[in-house]
Amino acid sequence: MSSRKFIEERRQKKQRQNNILVIIMALGAVLVIGAFVLAFVTTNRVNLSARQIITPEFTQVEQDGLNGLGNPDAPIVIEEFSDFGCTHCADFALETKKLIEEEYVKTGQVYFVFHSVGGLLNAPATFQAAEAAYCAGDQDALWQFHDLLFANQGKLFLNGIGDLSKTMTTFAEMLDLDTNQFDACLAEGKYQTLTANDQALATENGITGTPSFLINGVLLKGNQPFENFQTAIADALLEIAE
Repeated sequence: MSSRKFIEERRQKKQRQNNILVIIMALGAVLVIGAFVLAFVTTNRVNLSARQIITPEFTQVEQDGLNGLGNPDAPIVIEEFSDFGCTHCADFALETKKLIEEEYVKTGQVYFVFHSVGGLLNAPATFQAAEAAYCAGDQDALWQFHDLLFANQGKLFLNGIGDLSKTMTTFAEMLDLDTNQFDACLAEGKYQTLTANDQALATENGITGTPSFLINGVLLKGNQPFENFQTAIADALLEIAE
C-alpha cells in the first residue's frame, strides 16, 4: 500500500471516529437536558394525596350563581377581591368570613361575592387555582373548593409556578364532583377570561392589595377585625334607611 493511500485511510478512519464521538456527545447532551427538564417538571408538580390534604369546615350557605353566597336580593353586597396565595386572604376566609356568614349571610342581610385577583402576586399557580375554583363553581362547589384551597395554601403555593392540576383533580374527587367535567373545564381554560376580568375590576376600583372589599361600593382594605365589618355593614344599612 502506498504511503499516500495509507495516510488517506487513516484520515478517513480518524474522521469516522470523530463523527461517532460528536454523535455520542450530542446524545449525551440531549439526555442530560432531558433529565433536567424532567426534574424541573416533576418538582413543579404539586401532587398532594388525599391524606396530605387538610379538610376544613366547609361553607354551609348555598352557592348562588357562579361566585355568590347567600341571597342576591340582600340589602348589603360585599364583593371580596382575594388571592388564593395570599396569607391574609386565607386568614379572612377561614376566620372572619365564617363570622360574616353566620351573622349576616345566613340571615339574609348580606350577599357575598368572590373575585380572584391573582395578578397582584404575579404567580401562575394562583391563576390556575382561581380557574379551578370557578370550574368547581360549575358544579355548585366553588365555596367548598375555595375553603380547601385556603386551608392547604402553605402546601400549594410554595412554588408560585407550580402545576396544581393533579391536586385540583384530587380536590374535585374529595367533593364528589364530576372529575371529567372538571378536568375538561380546567384544561380548556374556560375561566381564563373571567379571572382576567376580576383583575380588571379590581384595577377599576383602585384595589392594589388583597384582601380588599367593596361593601355596597365602599372600599374596605385588608383583613380587618370582624368588628370593623360590623361597623361598615351598619353604616351601609343606615345609608339605605336614609
